[in-house]
Amino acid sequence: MPTFEKKALGTRDIGAAALPLRLLLRFSGADYELRFIKHYVAFYFRYAQASLVLGVVLIVGDYLVDRISHNDGPANLLRLTMAVPVLLSGLGYSLLPKARRYWQPVMASFIVTVALCLMFILVRIDEEGGAGLKSWVGVLNFTFLEFYCFVILGVQFRHALAAGVAILVAFLYALWGHAGLSTQLAGYWSYHVVTLFILAAGIGWWREFLLRNEFVARTALDDSLVEAEHRALRLAHYDEVTGLPNRRLFAELAGPALERSMRSGVGCAVLHVKIDRFGGVNDVYGRGEGDTVLASVAQRLRACIRGSDVASVNPVAHEPAVVARLGDNAFSVLLTDLDGQERASVVAQRLLAAVAQPIVIHAQPLSLSASIGIAMFPGDAQDMVGLTHCAEQTARVAADAGGAQHKFFDEALNARARERAVLETELRHAIQVGQLCLHYQPKVDARSGQLVGAEALVRWQHPQRGLVPPGAFIELAEERGLIAPLTDWVLHAACMSLRRWSDHGLSILPLSVNLPASSLADATLPDQLEGLVLHYGLQSSWLTLELTETMVMREVATAVGVLDRLRTLGFGLSLDDFGTGYSSLSQLKRLPMSELKIDRAFIAEVARGGRDAALATAIITLGKELGLQVVAEGVETLEQSEFLIGRGCMLQQGFLFSRPVPQLMFEQMLITGTTGTETGTKA
Repeated sequence: MPTFEKKALGTRDIGAAALPLRLLLRFSGADYELRFIKHYVAFYFRYAQASLVLGVVLIVGDYLVDRISHNDGPANLLRLTMAVPVLLSGLGYSLLPKARRYWQPVMASFIVTVALCLMFILVRIDEEGGAGLKSWVGVLNFTFLEFYCFVILGVQFRHALAAGVAILVAFLYALWGHAGLSTQLAGYWSYHVVTLFILAAGIGWWREFLLRNEFVARTALDDSLVEAEHRALRLAHYDEVTGLPNRRLFAELAGPALERSMRSGVGCAVLHVKIDRFGGVNDVYGRGEGDTVLASVAQRLRACIRGSDVASVNPVAHEPAVVARLGDNAFSVLLTDLDGQERASVVAQRLLAAVAQPIVIHAQPLSLSASIGIAMFPGDAQDMVGLTHCAEQTARVAADAGGAQHKFFDEALNARARERAVLETELRHAIQVGQLCLHYQPKVDARSGQLVGAEALVRWQHPQRGLVPPGAFIELAEERGLIAPLTDWVLHAACMSLRRWSDHGLSILPLSVNLPASSLADATLPDQLEGLVLHYGLQSSWLTLELTETMVMREVATAVGVLDRLRTLGFGLSLDDFGTGYSSLSQLKRLPMSELKIDRAFIAEVARGGRDAALATAIITLGKELGLQVVAEGVETLEQSEFLIGRGCMLQQGFLFSRPVPQLMFEQMLITGTTGTETGTKA
């Protein structure tokens, strides 16, 4: 916004009621007065030129009237040789390029000069025996000049007042000193001239009062529009929380820097700064405090960017706009004139250190970290869109690696990102068109080899890739928000399998389904599952819900409430991967679980004794004491199975008994009641 516009916004206290007292001088704000004069000149300039032409016409008319009515003498001719040239000079001055800058005092001076000329002419006419200053015609001439100053000529009141007073004084001086009138007659004419002067001045004052009133209203409207346009411009190009340029403006400002680097052959770099785990700040302190933290981080990022690091910016804005906010917790920095990666790495370290400095919130220090991805120009991309994309990808990789570090982009990252993007698209399509299927891994009584249940595991039957294991897409589904529709599909498919087995007269064994971490945050989960089993005509006990220890212990209070409802509805509840998460016996006793699964990490080395054997034994004992059914998963050897049986863990699951199998093969197992392998050990 221009300077005068910024200052004008602060002068809106000038109201119409305050105008009369200040009208003889000016507005209280000098900048506001300049705006008024600029508006006034533009509004009346042509009108003033027309007034000068009118003055020439009237003086020429007076000359012709005197020539016709009286003897034409040398004094009358002076009207054309003295007054008219002065008015024409004023008209000529108004046509100059710089005339508008000084035209008001100059025009007032021209009028005073014309008045003096007329006074001299009328005195000469009187000397020649004509109707000059001594007659009513002379008085009328000066009366017209008063109106001319105050009403007709487009000048401000204070200039008109100065010119009018000068004309009045000159007229009274001539009337009393040179006209040769009697005191009574001079007083008579003086009274009329002064009266008309006051009348003309009042009319001129009222005209300017109305004009300034109109100007105040117009200015208020104009300033409101300017302010609205300025705010709209900022909203379109700047982030409201931090005041930094947004993605659009960052690209516009960075474009010239990239072009200059391309011409000069030097490098540039884009640093994408992503605040690690910033969502937790908003969750704990609220969005308002989160915005305050972001504003503090933005100030630090700008402060630690040195002049030699930054790109040249729009010369009109004069702002170091190389730091931009591109997302909720993401910033970008453009570095120019780089001869390699070393200086970009140094700047990244400064940025990491700046973010790591504690921020005080509610008298408590908050420590943050950042992940920075760096993309180099022209090696990694040829334009700002490509550079930003590469830097964002690299920042995600740095965050996945633990955060609080910076990484440079390479093509392998790009290829991996493209592969994940393609896989995400294909997974969305797979969920919609039914490319998913369930495989079933049996749970057996290791003593007899009899089936006691199964775990439903999702597989992706890709038309080109073949059978895709869950490890290749489950994590991707969690990252990209696909885990909810994927879980819904698994639950429906598991219920359909149970319904099919019941309709075909097969043995119905508890079927376990894994739930994602986000499920316990949904208070409507029990109602959804209850509606699902009612829809398929199942018993709730046929379905066992497996939840990992980590997800349950994360929000124990919330989890207990949801799990209690599920247990009341009759669903089986299994605590999966026990021992690998936040184990807490005081919390575990509160959980309404029916089954405890020993993680495969403790099973691998149990046959050799040692700590794994001790831990597995302790978990088995703990489960029994808590009244839980204990299942060991990941059993692959006969030695592992026999060790577990010897410690009282009869229910086992793993490759020793069966790998996950398709539905038809598992249905054959349901018919026989066993997995078909001779692995059972007699008690």
